[in-house]
Amino acid sequence: MYLYLLGLLLFYYLYRWIRELPRVPDKGSKYVYITGCDSGFGNLLARHLDKQGFRVIASCFTEKGEEDLKKSCSGNLITTHLDVRSKESVAKVAAMIKDKVGQRGLWAVVNNAGVSVPSGPCDWLTIDDYKSMLEVNLNGVIAVTLSVLPLIKKARGRVVNVASVAGRVSISGGPYCVSKFGVEAFNDSLRLNMAPFGVKVICIEPGFFKTNMSDPELLNNNFKRMWEKLPQEVKDQYGPDFLPKLMKVISCTIPNKVDGDLMKVVSCMDHAVAAVQPRTRYSTGWDAKFFWLPLSYMPTCVGDHIIGRMAIPIAKQFNRACFTPAMYLYLLGLLLFYYLYRWIRELPRVPDKGSKYVYITGCDSGFGNLLARHLDKQGFRVIASCFTEKGEEDLKKSCSGNLITTHLDVRSKESVAKVAAMIKDKVGQRGLWAVVNNAGVSVPSAPCDWLTIDDYESMLQVNLNGVIAVTLSVLPLIKKARGRVVNVASVFGRVAATGGPYIVSKYGVEGFNDSLRLNMAPFGVKVLCIEPGFFKTNVTDVAIIGKSAKSVWDRLPQDVKDDYGPEYLQKVLDILPKKLGALIDGDLMKVVSCMEHAVAAVRPRSRYSPGWDAKLFWLPLSYMPSCVTDYILNREAIPISKQ
Repeated sequence: MYLYLLGLLLFYYLYRWIRELPRVPDKGSKYVYITGCDSGFGNLLARHLDKQGFRVIASCFTEKGEEDLKKSCSGNLITTHLDVRSKESVAKVAAMIKDKVGQRGLWAVVNNAGVSVPSGPCDWLTIDDYKSMLEVNLNGVIAVTLSVLPLIKKARGRVVNVASVAGRVSISGGPYCVSKFGVEAFNDSLRLNMAPFGVKVICIEPGFFKTNMSDPELLNNNFKRMWEKLPQEVKDQYGPDFLPKLMKVISCTIPNKVDGDLMKVVSCMDHAVAAVQPRTRYSTGWDAKFFWLPLSYMPTCVGDHIIGRMAIPIAKQFNRACFTPAMYLYLLGLLLFYYLYRWIRELPRVPDKGSKYVYITGCDSGFGNLLARHLDKQGFRVIASCFTEKGEEDLKKSCSGNLITTHLDVRSKESVAKVAAMIKDKVGQRGLWAVVNNAGVSVPSAPCDWLTIDDYESMLQVNLNGVIAVTLSVLPLIKKARGRVVNVASVFGRVAATGGPYIVSKYGVEGFNDSLRLNMAPFGVKVLCIEPGFFKTNVTDVAIIGKSAKSVWDRLPQDVKDDYGPEYLQKVLDILPKKLGALIDGDLMKVVSCMEHAVAAVRPRSRYSPGWDAKLFWLPLSYMPSCVTDYILNREAIPISKQ
């Protein structure tokens, strides 16, 4: 039996190796656009593809980067300045590429540009630190891709996105993991959207390699700069020895852990661009294949335990705990015992609810509104933020006098800071027991090539940046109370089932949640994630989604409409009510009960997946290979005219 399985495994790898050997012909007529070519992977790839005969358009951030690259390449290589943060710069390069490639289209874009700082534990950072990195690592990837997507569709080419193992596992605090989770989401949703057009979308997930991004001096200077900005209270929590220990670990460990052979990554990028049959994903580096990738499939408590053991101890350390399991009846008995044990373990609720303040965002309707009323009945001191005056008035009428309502626009720093200051005055020295990040929007949503970078930014500003801004504004108060942060994500934070920014924002929330959970564990703060399936709220309102789809369709260029066909929009509008009607669950208390447990239980779970669709379909689907998920989801897709 073992030899038979070994033979099957060997046959599979031999078949895959033979299948992946052929390379695309006529390289001299194929243009490849690469970002971030000043150094590292991008620089090496530009030189490598230039030697192979591709027509490389290499974008650099500095003049020196352009000059050095020109010296080491043939006359066919074109260099250009690009700042992925600037819409004008992105549009200018896209216009130049359009003139160059003509009717042939663009064979490939490789989104390689990125930064690794500012970085640090979540409570060292501000919302501006998050935004500055997301602007490059996530928004930059989306902006560059959308700017040349029509040219890639014309050539039936490729989009190659350089993510990271940190897009699978939150291994450090700060915005880097959030940005890479977002890249994974954009990559997956774009891959599904572009499959009918013959466009391949590929993701590179490198482990740790020796580039400017992993330079110990750069990282140490970043941590030193962050530390100097911290309030004394936060420094005291970490202890005076924390920074020297951290800098010593970085200086001694990183040079030994990083792989100096950058060609391992460049070979994968080359294969993604040049192979007739590229893979969907490439995990490059032995650490990625044998440690980070397997770790990403493990339960949250196992991942936290392993990564937590690597962490530098802080001055104020609180206790933490974890759980693990080994023929048929025995296993069934163990399973039943485990669920009985978990049920009993999770029963106790926190005492003294009347002195515990809970801050909830997005209380105008839906989950937030129900949760505010539910916790108010239980005796918690609820601070319910609403976006509209009507939302505040309606909530006040249905609750006790203990509930406090306030206006909040999570997009506005001033509004977030104003509410945080009010909460600080209310809670005093007790601190804030919990914040529930529930505010969110679901539109604009549509296939990726229908949208602009402004569409992505408008939703990310609410669903992702809003979550981060609200959390950071009250994190010192939550640390004081050893309380909870409850983040409402979605099953779409695990599986990219549709196009557009909703998926990207929810993957980003998962990344922020995981990194914050690891950072806050030593302080006794619990960080919990709610991943609902489809429920009947404004987010799944067919009228709102249909109206949004129509408004986006109406502004599309005619060539994109022709790609999808004149009847496509009507098909979408006809199918939406049937599909959503079959999926959505009207019992919102399934989600609210999970949110209440996250706030009120003595031992809450790390994750909650409310809804049978979440538990029995979306969650299992998230653990399957990309080819399986793509097959299942594409079977449900509406056919386009140019298939």
